[in-house]
Amino acid sequence: MIVVYGTICLDRIHRVPRLPELGGYVDIDEELDLVGGEAANTALALLKWGAAFVLGGNSLGDGELGRRLTTSGLTLDHLPQGDHFEPVCDIYVTPDGQRTMFGRGFREMAEWGDPGLVAAVPGDWFTVDANHGEAGLHAARDAKSRGHRLYLEDLHSAPQEGDFWQSSTDWVGTKGSLSACETWLAGWLSGNGGFGILSDGANGFVAGGGLAGGARCPMRSYPPFPCPRVVDSTGAGDVFRAGVLYGLVNSWAIGRCLAFASAAGSLSCTGLGANTAIPSVAEVLALIARHPEVSRHYEPHDC
Repeated sequence: MIVVYGTICLDRIHRVPRLPELGGYVDIDEELDLVGGEAANTALALLKWGAAFVLGGNSLGDGELGRRLTTSGLTLDHLPQGDHFEPVCDIYVTPDGQRTMFGRGFREMAEWGDPGLVAAVPGDWFTVDANHGEAGLHAARDAKSRGHRLYLEDLHSAPQEGDFWQSSTDWVGTKGSLSACETWLAGWLSGNGGFGILSDGANGFVAGGGLAGGARCPMRSYPPFPCPRVVDSTGAGDVFRAGVLYGLVNSWAIGRCLAFASAAGSLSCTGLGANTAIPSVAEVLALIARHPEVSRHYEPHDC
């Protein structure tokens, strides 16, 4: 069982030919409203792959978010209700698949959460993203005390033995230099037993560190699996996180987990929005099989 705790919001996607200059104007080519947020995106991937999970996080507010979650196949059993406006993320996507985001309600999100609603859920993993701040970290520490292993996304708190940490060069490291990212991540992990993953988007990612039981993986760079057609990179990191967790709960070796995550994140970029193009397990495995020149970099699977 995986407890996915964190950000749940409405994503309002706007496909534009370019971002305007200051004071300028561009036409919007296409608009799409979706369930979004790091936690919801990860949960939707796990749902598609048949993994056991529960979703917790901020309350749903007084709008349409709850209905959209239910329509997407997610349950509301572990989510609080509130009478506030619902968090919204306006996302502007350019033809290269890059996105620029504007949000409302994210600063207030931590006070709208209730980790107590997932406190009694037994499980193997507890994963949380950064938008709940110290409240999210407190929930993670509480889960750790109950025997969960932790998977932290974009949180500036180093993992401990057996736990995982994931972020991107949007926040730390050096864009365009995997070697610099290796150096940064090795320093970040020094002195603890956690495993770290630092993505540089289409450039690939670096990963390494300690696993449960004291085993260690050397710090390495990994190339990305090619995306057939880049439409929108929104949520690719959330699907990547889901891919690693899916492999971990299935007791896969770490190299296989990372390959599955990388391929899943790549394929998720083929649709507009964070979760309209989540691939099936079969589609992920097929992409891996089609690119042995990439998949060989993920071996040996046992570090």
